[in-house]
Amino acid sequence: MDKVISNLKEVRTEKNISNKELSANTGISIRCLQYYEDMTNTPSILNAYRLAAYLDVPVDELFTYETNIEEALKK
Repeated sequence: MDKVISNLKEVRTEKNISNKELSANTGISIRCLQYYEDMTNTPSILNAYRLAAYLDVPVDELFTYETNIEEALKK
């Protein structure tokens, strides 16, 4: 099963950045940021890059993709 894991909250809090500050500097609403942190919604590629750029980390540090290759090959 494919899934995306969010590390956004961990990275943001490690850098002492509030959702309010992140929202103001990326143009992404606080509500969307909260959704991304708990993976209620998956960010668009553009928003993932905006967040990574502001937080100065690679996109794959914020959002990790996991897949089970064996399961995918069976399909």
